Parts: sequence; structure tokens; C-alpha cells
Amino acid sequence: MKKFVVLLVVVAISCFSATAFAVDISVSGSLDIRSRDLNDLNLTKDAPADVAGNQRITQERVRLTVDAKAGDDVKGRISIENDWDNWGRLERKQADNSTPTDETAGIAGASLGHSILDLREAWINFNVPGIPVNVNVGHQLLQLGNGWFLRNMKYGDDAWVVANVTGANTAAFVDAKVYEGDAFAADDIDFYALLDVFKLSDTMAVGIDLSNVKDRDATIVGGNAAGAEKLNLYNVGLNFNGALGPVNLKAEVDFQMGKIKTSAGDSDFKGNQVIVQGNVALDPITINFTAARGSGDDVTSTSTDIKTMQTLLDADQRYTFLYEYKIAGPAGLHTGFANTTALNVGASFAVSKSLNVGADFWWLQATEDVINGDGESTNKLGTEIDAHLNWALYDNLSWNWELGYFIPGDAYKGILGPGTGEDNATGIQGILSYKF
Repeated sequence: MKKFVVLLVVVAISCFSATAFAVDISVSGSLDIRSRDLNDLNLTKDAPADVAGNQRITQERVRLTVDAKAGDDVKGRISIENDWDNWGRLERKQADNSTPTDETAGIAGASLGHSILDLREAWINFNVPGIPVNVNVGHQLLQLGNGWFLRNMKYGDDAWVVANVTGANTAAFVDAKVYEGDAFAADDIDFYALLDVFKLSDTMAVGIDLSNVKDRDATIVGGNAAGAEKLNLYNVGLNFNGALGPVNLKAEVDFQMGKIKTSAGDSDFKGNQVIVQGNVALDPITINFTAARGSGDDVTSTSTDIKTMQTLLDADQRYTFLYEYKIAGPAGLHTGFANTTALNVGASFAVSKSLNVGADFWWLQATEDVINGDGESTNKLGTEIDAHLNWALYDNLSWNWELGYFIPGDAYKGILGPGTGEDNATGIQGILSYKF
């Protein structure tokens, strides 16, 4: 609460000083209330009590954004949020019998139920005088292509983005600091990208990007390979967005190269993925589909190559409500289509201008076989049915609901030991969102 008061004072002072500096100040934000009831995420009804498989919780998220604009050439943004603060905060006493606060508990305050405020965005944007170059520098939300290799639209990254817009073409260079370890040691992760986007028409665009991830200590990217010493990952991405007749289509292809050096020798990255998504509007019904394939490693191969698609994705939901978002695929949570082949078909129906309902069916398979907890080789991940209800109560107030039902395949057998991993997971989530 103290941090909110401080921020509001800063906003007030900014508004009072705006006239003196000829700066336009605007304040916006959102207040979201999320209720969840998730069951058997470990796919085992009788799991031990200390294994988290169920979640019944209500949470609150506050986002507040201050935008400042000085003419057409200079602007900036500061945005803060508390990311899903739990209702019913758990207060625990410290050794001296005092109640811990955010300041005394540090980041551990999150597990105590205390609201942790942090910067979501803090950047300066300006046009370089005399040349057609735009610079965006600071903590900002980043996404390459359609967001299946690099996407950090939840917490953002510290980065420089230098862009040139010439007619229908946009070229840019990105220099981002993904992770900083010891400030005095070469153990950080840097991300570099060159990209180009060309508008073929008002409704169609193509793009290409070349990325380089330098993980100097090889501790985060690349599967934490044993004895890892240094990593260089290259990703070439191609993407398309546009309308082809009645079909709105989004497609992305990624190819990976590079090396990871370990004490046992070098390994080459050879991952790839193809994702095609689309929808057809047949008012009041909209049909949507997805076909995706991300490469994986053959568990029977003796090759040291890393063929599983490597991704840098945030913790937001991307496609399924349960499988990739809450349960974890062959490559873990929030890894997109890494070692996953997926087919989806769905439809939504506009009941009225303010109410939309729909459902999606997902067929999920491991691109390369995995070894389950029972020691069996299989590629059967399972199927999932998701349903949604989106209700716009007012122009700036919505109440959206999502339901998920995941039926696990043989890949999840023995997940917690013999006889486990064969129960279905279910979930329901409602988000009441007020934007201002």
C-alpha cells in the first residue's frame, strides 16, 4: 500500500509539472479479479498431500500506467503492477514475533501473501533528429514474429530497439539483457536480433528475423546441459500475417543453429518449428484452427545434437488452458510447441454484441517419443477440450470465463510413481476486468 501511495504522489506531481515542461500526461490502467478452481493438475487424484495438484484461489491484479508525450518525437511510459496478489493473505511471525513486511521479507514476501509491486514497463521513445531512426530504450514488452520463439509480453525485458521505417518496410535491431548474474562476472544472457517487416498490403505483411542468444554461463537456456560452459544459439524466423480471401491467417517458421560447449564436448542446436493458425468469420459463427509442430530429441539416439526447439516465452497462456499452461509438455511449462505436435479446431458464436461463447478441441502428440514414469516409450500426450464465455458487461468492464478438460495420454503414466498419471485434469477460471 505504501508503494501505491508513493506512486500516486509521483503521478500527481507529474501532472502538476506537465504544463511547465509542455508534456502531455495520461494515466490508464486495469483492475482484474481472477477466480480459479483447478483440479488434478498432477493427473493423480490420490497424490500425496504435499504435491500441488489442486488450486482453489481468488487473486487480484492491479496495473497502473503513466504515459508522457512531448510533441511528436519524444515520449515515455512507466507501468507498474502487482501480479495476481492472493486474497486471504497468510501472515506469519518472524523469530522476534513481529509480522514480516514487503521490505523485511524481500522477494520472499510473495510466498507470505504480500503484494509485490514491480515495474512492467519503463521506457523512453524518441526519433533521432535529422534521420529516419526511432529508438525505444528501457524496460519494454518484446515479441518476435508471432511470438512462438521469443515472447515476453508479461514482465518485459531491458532492451534497446532501434528501428527505421521507410514506406511499407520496417527494419529494426534489438539488444536485450535477458539475465544479469554477477555484475562483475561474464555469467549473463544477452539477446540480439535483426528483423524486417514488409507490408504487402493493408491486410498482409511478411517478416524475417535473425536472433542470437549468448548464454555465457550456459545455466538457463539449452536444457541446463551437464558441465555446460558456454552457449550460442541462433534462430532464424519467418512469419506471415494476413487475409487470404475469407481466411485470416498467421504462420511462423523457425530454424535453430549454434553450439553449447560442455566439459564433455560440443553439442549443436538443430531445433525447428512450424505453426499455422487461422480463422474464418461466418457471422455470427467464427471457425478457428491450428496446426503446429515443434521438433524434439529422439530418446533412442546417441547423437549429442539438441533437436528440441528452444524457446524464450513468458508465463502467460498461449494456446491450451491446461496442457502447456499448467501441466507441462515434454519440454516443461511455458515452452510453446517444443517437442509437441498439435492440431486444433474450434468455433465461437456471437450470441449478442456483448456475449460470445465457444469451444476448442486439441489433439496433442509428442513429435519424438518420450519415456514415461513406467519406463515405456510413447508419443501420446493426450487431448484437451477448452470452452470459453466472454461477456462484455460495459465498454470497459468484462467478465470472461474459461473451462478446460485434459485427458492425459500414455506419456503421463507413472508421473508420480506406478499407477499414477492416469486421471483427467479439470479447470475453471473467471476474470472480471475493469479497464480505465
